[in-house]
Amino acid sequence: MARASVKFFALFSSFPLASRFLAIVVVPLLAASVWTWSSLKASLPQTASLQISRGAKAPATIRRDADGMVHIQAASDDDAFFAVGYAQAQDRLWQLELQRRLARGRVSEIFGKDSVDTDVWFRTLGLYESTASAWPALSPQAQRSLTAYTAGINAWIGEGHPLPSEFRVFGIAPERWTERDSLAWIKMFALDLGGNFQRELARYVAQRGLDEAQLKPFFPDYPADAPTTVAALGARDAAPLASIGRLQSQLQRDYGLAVPNTGSNAWVVAGRLTSDGAALLANDPHLGLQIPSLWYPLSIQAPGLKTSGMSLVGLPVVVFGRNERLAWGGTNMMADTQDLFFERVDRGSEHYETGAGWQAFAVREERIEVRADFPRQLREQYAPVALKVRSTRHGPIISDRYGVFDQPVALRWTGLDPGDTSYEAFFRLGYAKDWDGFRQALAFHVAPAMNMVYADREGNIGYLGAGRLPLRKQGEGTLPSPGWDEAYGWSGEVPPAQWPQSYNPSSGYIVTANNKVAGDAYPYFVSHDWASPARARRIEQLLRERIDAGKRLGVADMQRIQADTLDLEAAALIGELRKRLPKGEHAAQAARHLKDWNGDMRADSQAAAIFHAWMRHLRERIYADRLQGNWGETQGEDILDGLVEGVGLDQLTALLRTDAAGWCDRPATAARETCDQALAASQERALWELYKLKGDWSMDSWRWGEVQHTVYRHTPFSQWKPFDKLFERRVGNGGSPNSINVAGATYAGSDGYLQAFGAGFRQVIALRRDAVQHHYMNSTGQSGNVFSPHYDDSVEAFRDVEYRRLEASYDRPAAAHRAGQTTGAAE
Repeated sequence: MARASVKFFALFSSFPLASRFLAIVVVPLLAASVWTWSSLKASLPQTASLQISRGAKAPATIRRDADGMVHIQAASDDDAFFAVGYAQAQDRLWQLELQRRLARGRVSEIFGKDSVDTDVWFRTLGLYESTASAWPALSPQAQRSLTAYTAGINAWIGEGHPLPSEFRVFGIAPERWTERDSLAWIKMFALDLGGNFQRELARYVAQRGLDEAQLKPFFPDYPADAPTTVAALGARDAAPLASIGRLQSQLQRDYGLAVPNTGSNAWVVAGRLTSDGAALLANDPHLGLQIPSLWYPLSIQAPGLKTSGMSLVGLPVVVFGRNERLAWGGTNMMADTQDLFFERVDRGSEHYETGAGWQAFAVREERIEVRADFPRQLREQYAPVALKVRSTRHGPIISDRYGVFDQPVALRWTGLDPGDTSYEAFFRLGYAKDWDGFRQALAFHVAPAMNMVYADREGNIGYLGAGRLPLRKQGEGTLPSPGWDEAYGWSGEVPPAQWPQSYNPSSGYIVTANNKVAGDAYPYFVSHDWASPARARRIEQLLRERIDAGKRLGVADMQRIQADTLDLEAAALIGELRKRLPKGEHAAQAARHLKDWNGDMRADSQAAAIFHAWMRHLRERIYADRLQGNWGETQGEDILDGLVEGVGLDQLTALLRTDAAGWCDRPATAARETCDQALAASQERALWELYKLKGDWSMDSWRWGEVQHTVYRHTPFSQWKPFDKLFERRVGNGGSPNSINVAGATYAGSDGYLQAFGAGFRQVIALRRDAVQHHYMNSTGQSGNVFSPHYDDSVEAFRDVEYRRLEASYDRPAAAHRAGQTTGAAE
């Protein structure tokens, strides 16, 4: 031992500089790395069962299965909600902190000056402010559930556990959760699914540069008799509206908020059509993609509540799932529940005009703290941003940030109505026992307006369009209205008893995929901005194939339908394109892939990649150049881009059949161009684009799943290199906006096509009198902690449309459950 010490000392003496570097730099760095790694790993919850005794009235158990999913058993319903809060804080603490700050308009405190516009927007909307009237509108039972959930989150925070890495990077600690933070997040969820005011903005801004014929491809359902009698505005007045549109695009990119009026799939099949008499329910909501997922699968067993499925992080209840008696799912109704109003103000901009005279603005002062730039210790602290928020009888003025004081714009939205009881609806769904209980629970729902489907153990199925639908005095809210004119505005709401609904239809199934919810005979206006009916048609087509063949339906059929990637609009368009495929060396190679293609957007399809890139360039060639030529200003570029990208394949099919408006002719050229020339030129550009991405003129590697990638963005580290490599996840994928297995992607240069919108989870539930099958898959993983094995263990499985079995503790015999349980303690 002594000789070894002498040799070690001699080695250090022989290399003094290296030895000092090793002692001063390497060893401390290694020790710090080991300590940091151990500390970050310590931020993970224990994987065995955990018994919570402090904070709960009686011990409650949190058990995590092999996939990290939480199963809760409690002696009371309130203790169960406490345990949900405790578990979500364990798994998603950074997500809770970020959601709370986003809804309150406080992200600039941690992200700095680039987030000021985000905070201004949410402070202006007043999501958190509006919860002050929502809280007293809830029943005592619903209030207790939120109070217990809040106590559970704060119990975990108060125990002083090591914090996830995001908190350490920003040098902050989590703040205490409140009941109103949960209510504010419901409003954020509603805003994410709503957003039709952006469509209204787009219509208004677009009509300044387009005539009536040119508007039709972008607003195919635009009604001929829609009101257009608004104040005449000059170019400077439209600029702020376009700026609001740009902000919405930024929010979608930075925080994973969905594209406006995005949708979902849900359908139910009656027990009389299934192989074992079980009613079937399938559901996959589509939202902006992020990691961790917005959704948190769980199962609750308490004396009064036995429920399983998908909760939203920030809420203690199952939003989509089942209880002992029934199951429910939902999609976005696409209802028009937001209107813009121009307000006429007096000379001092302190009053706005109403039919009864001048009325003072309601004004509140806001103060936004802004974090100093990195490194914070060496930078001067920014002064707080002072914000004055004005509101009228219609709602908050959303244009003040952009300097419009002579004719400001107010937003009217059901989600900001006083006394919002939307949480009450989701709370009561967990206790519903039948169709009547289902409808009674949803009668409390305000926003977002949703298509809710129902199935029960008796084999019954149903549908209810739930949510507050405004009644307008005049028009349909497709364009901003004059706020001073009493002929406009809202006069009430559609009574819940008259919401669209269906129970046990003769078809034996109900499909909702953001398509039109009611026929023309329905007496109330719902929307003009429906999604393409392609997904709904395809779901019904696949159901009918088996029914018409005399075959019974089962869980496996529902799963196959959820995996389907056939795009019916692409199938119709390729039928038109086959007649006029371009000629030439590379075009001939592309034609070999396209000539027998049926519109299936499978990940292994070269034709899908060629078609998708081709149609993108065709849209740009036909529409973008013409719009840029007519526009003459830059404020509306984001709106223009959105309009071009949003032109449906059915619109392209109609255009190629008859180009009455002359879209294919480029106005910048002297000779008249045909649609065949536009097809050839756009395909050539598309093929070169794919060649640059894949580098292979054989086109063998041009597979759609190698060109399109699903991106699960992390906030904020997807924007920070090299943190993005650690926190963000990408995976090659198939699908299209019109396929059931949906994928909404945009072109991102050398990154190819990036999908930022899609299904957040999938569920298939079979309810029989004597048994339940519940299959699910979350899109990323149960945990929001990057060091957890459950941070991303669902990403590839979700891409491959695999499922996990959700076996609730109350579905199994009590003795079997006790035999597999281990118990820890949290004091």
